[in-house]
This record gives sequence, structure tokens and C-alpha cells, in this order.
Amino acid sequence: LIDIGISRERAALALGLVPLFGVIGQIGFGHLSDRIGREWGWTLGCVGFVICYASLMLMKVYPGMPLLVLMVVSQGVLGYAMTPNYGSIPAEIFQGSHYGAIFGWLSVSTAVGASAGPWLGGVIYDATGSYDQAFALGLGAAVLSSACMWMASPRKVRSVAGRIGRA
Repeated sequence: LIDIGISRERAALALGLVPLFGVIGQIGFGHLSDRIGREWGWTLGCVGFVICYASLMLMKVYPGMPLLVLMVVSQGVLGYAMTPNYGSIPAEIFQGSHYGAIFGWLSVSTAVGASAGPWLGGVIYDATGSYDQAFALGLGAAVLSSACMWMASPRKVRSVAGRIGRA
């Protein structure tokens, strides 16, 4: 944000607001995913990150408040919608005594990815002088993540409230 001319104060405020909006996303979309299915809840979260990364790339050309607000809200409200599904999806797919081990490996893998992301973004920036390729990679990862969730199909394991046929 600073590289495209946004002040340090405004950038810090914007990034500080993301978790505030995230509270809305976590509570609202956690409840919603119980009703519409985990795939949809996860996909909405991925859409939030796609919008966030696209906004960041567009801000380089069109810096200003509208795209900054869109980036903050999409990452917070939608992106954080993934959080309540993070534990419930593997619990539904891998029910039983091995859930703890599976979730442990998933958590370690997530931590490795979350740690590698900023480092890789820095490497890309150092090599190209821009974060655009890093943002494009994040955008692609969000699309891939959503596609993988639909292939995993938690809905095939768990009945979704509101979608069960009445007898």
C-alpha cells in the first residue's frame, strides 16, 4: 500500500480494520455455512481473497479509497468466512478417531503455507520490483482452493440444514 502512495497511517488503519470486519465474516458466514453447506461458505471466503488480490493489483493503477475499502471489506467479511469452516470441514470428512491426527497435519501444513507466503511474496518483489505476481499467485491459490473444496464435497458426508427433504 505504501509503494502505491497510500500513507503509512492510512495503510495501518486499513489493515487494522480487516480483523474487525473479520468478526462479522466469521460469525455470519459460520452460521450461513451450516445452512448452505461448507463448500459455499469456503467458496465465499475464496471469493473474498480473489476480490482482495484483484483490488490490490488494481490499486497500483487506480490508487484511492474505493479500492482500499473494497480490499479491506472483502478480505475481512468474506475472506475471514473461511475460518469457521477450517475445523468443521475436516471433522465432517474425516470423522472418527483419526480426526485429531489429520487436523494436526492440516494445521502444520497450513502454518508452513502461511509462513512461506510472505517470504515468497518478498522474493517475488525483490526479483520483479512488484507484488503483482505474488497477488496473482494468491488469487490463483484461492480459486484452486475453492475447486478442491468442491471436489472434497463435505456435503456428501453431512446433511445440510435447510436442504434435507421433508418426509
